[in-house]
Amino acid sequence: MIDGVNKLLDATGKAIEMVPDLYDDSLKPTVQESGKIISIIPKTINAALVPLRKWIANKEYSLAETEKLLEKKLEHIGEEKIVTPEAYVAVPAIQAISYSMDNKELRNLYANLLAKSMNVDTKNKVHPSFVEIIKQMSPVDAIVFKNIFETIITPIIDLYIKTPGGGQNYHQNNISWMESASYDIISVSLDNLVRLGLIEIPYGISYTDDNNYEQIRKTTSYIKIKAELEALNKGSVTESKKTIKKTALAYSFYKICVKD
Repeated sequence: MIDGVNKLLDATGKAIEMVPDLYDDSLKPTVQESGKIISIIPKTINAALVPLRKWIANKEYSLAETEKLLEKKLEHIGEEKIVTPEAYVAVPAIQAISYSMDNKELRNLYANLLAKSMNVDTKNKVHPSFVEIIKQMSPVDAIVFKNIFETIITPIIDLYIKTPGGGQNYHQNNISWMESASYDIISVSLDNLVRLGLIEIPYGISYTDDNNYEQIRKTTSYIKIKAELEALNKGSVTESKKTIKKTALAYSFYKICVKD
């Protein structure tokens, strides 16, 4: 790899090396002050921190794997176009990818971000907020976001019971065509993507062709939720049809972090 990446990887590794000493120092007062608790609490803490210690021990492996990922992403880019990435993008991204190595969805987002930040043709399109966006995404969020962008028709249906008084109780929002996870998990992912500014699900906007919603009506989630609402027997089940809108931020995020 180029010198710029090696320096960043080396700097990140040195920063991480400080963690064990800080951890040990933080435990010293506890060990000295409480002889009775020492036999119980530290053991519990140590057990809870085993995964973190494993991550610290494997930091060199993680950094080496990051370099391999970047080599793969940049293998078709001419050497004259590979540049040193901006530190405010690359350093936090390298630190973050090191504890996402065991998840291919998040690892790939970080790797694409780093690779695009090292390509002179795309470097200026890399927004520093992308690192923080990935940090706040789960693997399911990454899958759902990719699915949304690679699907032309993106319908959403709300189901609710319309009571005689005109109220809308016992409702379920944002039932989609996606079945890569349960309705509850995908619904949370959609809310999170809205929170992150990557998508919008505005009320009052829907496809005029009702056939676009048939794919949702065939899903296990829709069938199950509708049956549950009908079983309440407090009114008829009504649909509210919507659609997912992709934001300008999302288009940029997709091109930089998702698209290889």
